[in-house]
Amino acid sequence: MCTRSQYGFLRPAFHHASILMILCGLVLSTGCEGEQNVANRPNGQANAKSSTPHKPEFIVDKRTQEIKNAGIEIKKEGATVATTKITAKDPITLAGNAYVTIIGQTAILNMQHAMDLYHAENNRYPRNYDEFMNEIIKANNIALPQLPYYQKYGYDEKEHKVEILEYEDLKKQPLGR
Repeated sequence: MCTRSQYGFLRPAFHHASILMILCGLVLSTGCEGEQNVANRPNGQANAKSSTPHKPEFIVDKRTQEIKNAGIEIKKEGATVATTKITAKDPITLAGNAYVTIIGQTAILNMQHAMDLYHAENNRYPRNYDEFMNEIIKANNIALPQLPYYQKYGYDEKEHKVEILEYEDLKKQPLGR
């Protein structure tokens, strides 16, 4: 059944319902962005050395301020500096590996920019790990994209840069379901 509009055009009777459905869809689709401020959020990250299997966690759109001291983690915890290349052995894992690599590389570049700004303002880089955490990360409320359970961010005091550390023992553990 069609009705005639005031301009003489025919329009379907369900026209109003379809517009209402579109508007409802737009309203419901907004507000899906996660909270970006993590200043007072408790740090719920698990310890890197754990004997219990890790449960897979959805990391997309999650943020963290956990950055380890790279020197200590490499010497004592058996961490290695992760590669920033996309490495996948099959097309199924390629997309996930590319995502993790790209967010990690983006975070490193953003942190390098923050370090350069600090250097320009103070004419030096942070003296140590604690100064880096207090003067750059916490002072600017910087939150980095969360990495998979077997990777953590690390700050190299000697090179004055952020790296991604990978823990092979965690990577080889079976995942808890």
